[in-house]
Amino acid sequence: MNDKQRVEYANWEYSNLEQGDPITIKGKGEVGKVSQVINKKATGEQSYIITNTEKSVSSNASLAEREKVTEVTILYRGSTGIDQWKKEPLDVWKDWLENDIPSATQILTHTGGRVVAPQLKSAANTLKNSLKMYPNAKHYVYAHSLGSMTAQYALSDINEKDASRIGGAYLYEGPNAYSLLTPEQKKMAEALRGKIYNYVDFKDPVTIGYGAYKENVGQLIAVDSKDINDIGKQHMWGGYQYDKEGNVLTDAKGYAALAKNNTREKLDGLEDLKKIFAKSGGNLSGSEKIFLDAAEALALTQGMKMTIQYDMNELQKTYKKAIDNADDLWRDTLKDARTIGTSLSESERLDALASGGATEASIRTKPKAKYQKKLTKLTAIQKEYDELTNNIKHAIAEQLQNDQELAQQIGSA
Repeated sequence: MNDKQRVEYANWEYSNLEQGDPITIKGKGEVGKVSQVINKKATGEQSYIITNTEKSVSSNASLAEREKVTEVTILYRGSTGIDQWKKEPLDVWKDWLENDIPSATQILTHTGGRVVAPQLKSAANTLKNSLKMYPNAKHYVYAHSLGSMTAQYALSDINEKDASRIGGAYLYEGPNAYSLLTPEQKKMAEALRGKIYNYVDFKDPVTIGYGAYKENVGQLIAVDSKDINDIGKQHMWGGYQYDKEGNVLTDAKGYAALAKNNTREKLDGLEDLKKIFAKSGGNLSGSEKIFLDAAEALALTQGMKMTIQYDMNELQKTYKKAIDNADDLWRDTLKDARTIGTSLSESERLDALASGGATEASIRTKPKAKYQKKLTKLTAIQKEYDELTNNIKHAIAEQLQNDQELAQQIGSA
């Protein structure tokens, strides 16, 4: 999935789901069924457990059924809005007065010792129970706001044996929970760092506790967001911007982290597919090898482009700004010449400027041509990556069209 689809997945946590409900993602279709609805009145925790199965597999299902589940996603819900006080007073009380405010106070002031809010401990138990409940399943975590903080704590609280079963975690717009962790939990957070992606829009006031020289859970993805002048909407992903592939706009470190994650996910998927191919017919067939090689090349090419995307974006901005500056500089030069040389004609002013080396060609035309050439070259590089990616995709599609048996194998994998 790309970032846009992951945000859509995370947003399901705010839906009133019931056991058995399907979870669908635009461009992906159905990705799983709600197998457990968790609503712990004592702590305020609200979360959903999704299994990648055709039917929901609840905690009451037989061990044999639960062992068949290969992928579980936990959605940790964020705070109930204060504006819902009249409708859901208990939820608002639990979320804000027993969890949000005490945790935020500790994060900001480092006072009161390390007192862990009840919802964080509750979320940790949910993850541990799910890992036991579905013993063969990779686990993924999506969370937003208070849910992000509880997820940071929950992921840091698992044991070393279960750490290998965390497939990935995508956490959005939550306070930095690192200071609430014990030394042992901080070690686990570091061990899982490469699998946890902590998205932060710094225009969102909820994202407290981050900054230079401050540690955090996971890899920090600093979102290059737009300011929409609405705190509520800003907090609910409103400022997020995406490129045409659906990747969130971020900084160089963010792009590199996301590129590594996307490539790893795709290569892991291909490794699983390779095992399925091997089981079905022993050694890999020629067509299977060709498909796997092409799919690997596609994953690496897309990852490479994403790795350098930030630099390309910044260069484009720089060149476009330089072109605008050349126009502005020539306009200002003419304006100053007209102000100073009021008694001169326009041609006399231009001659006077030229005698000092200030011509339209030197100030405006030549610099614009130089930067436009660089911009054209940069656009060509991007086009080459896109063409290479499209050619590989076309070759894969053509192979599957000509080899229906292979297509059926992949479709049922």
